[in-house]
Amino acid sequence: MRCKDVFKLVPLLFAILVFKLAADEAATGKPKPETSARAIVDTYKDVPKGVVLEGSASGFEALQSLAYDKDKNAFLINGKATYANPVSRKDFSRVLKAVRKDDRLGVTLVNGELRTYGDLSTEAQMAKELSETDRFLGGIIYGIDRLLGDQKLPGNYKPQKAENRTVAVVAFTSFTDYAFEKKGNEYKRAGLNLSVMLIPLSDKKTASGGHLPDEPKLKTYQMEKADKANIDHLKSHQDEYIRMLELNKTVAWGEAAAFARFVRDSAKIDSEEFLKQLK
Repeated sequence: MRCKDVFKLVPLLFAILVFKLAADEAATGKPKPETSARAIVDTYKDVPKGVVLEGSASGFEALQSLAYDKDKNAFLINGKATYANPVSRKDFSRVLKAVRKDDRLGVTLVNGELRTYGDLSTEAQMAKELSETDRFLGGIIYGIDRLLGDQKLPGNYKPQKAENRTVAVVAFTSFTDYAFEKKGNEYKRAGLNLSVMLIPLSDKKTASGGHLPDEPKLKTYQMEKADKANIDHLKSHQDEYIRMLELNKTVAWGEAAAFARFVRDSAKIDSEEFLKQLK
């Protein structure tokens, strides 16, 4: 199998896995089984305590040609359809270069220290904005007022806080399943999936100090009612949440990453040559 074909399969399979697990969690209040936890560790080498950007864009026609319009900061697809770049020209170039080297993009916290996945520097603007999103989501998921400040949530929701928590968990959040639709000759984002999974933590760590799942507890873990209520609100009001300043920058990075993977995996497009247009 060609390296390019492998890159096509990995994000697709993993996006399907995340979508299924998120649906199971919403229906049953349970996280993924231990076998799936191992799959996440296989991908990230630990359990991300943070935010990751996953999956390729869907809904676009097959690429036969791709050009970049610097004046409009937009892509011209097959000589006629347009798609507005969700980030700057330089930022998209960085994202495309990153996913060509490593499919992973995201951040995690280890002992309060920001770490990244893939070809992403901790000093990069993307890493800082994903970290800010993670902090805000932590305030919602765990009901931590100091992480939310004075920010009002959709419906004036007040996140609940679990009392006497008995199982230490980590929140693994992914922005994935970016879907697009064509209106006239213009493509626009039609949807995405904000997936939040709570994973019981093991006392064991990776060699670099990263988090590992507690596989025995995964079999019996029941999500705290407060956590579930908070995540349910986040999901049921997703469209409102992703428009908020604390999330919309990360949403844009995720969109750029999804389109970049689509370009990278397109049989008729040489992504290395296309990068020359973005200089």
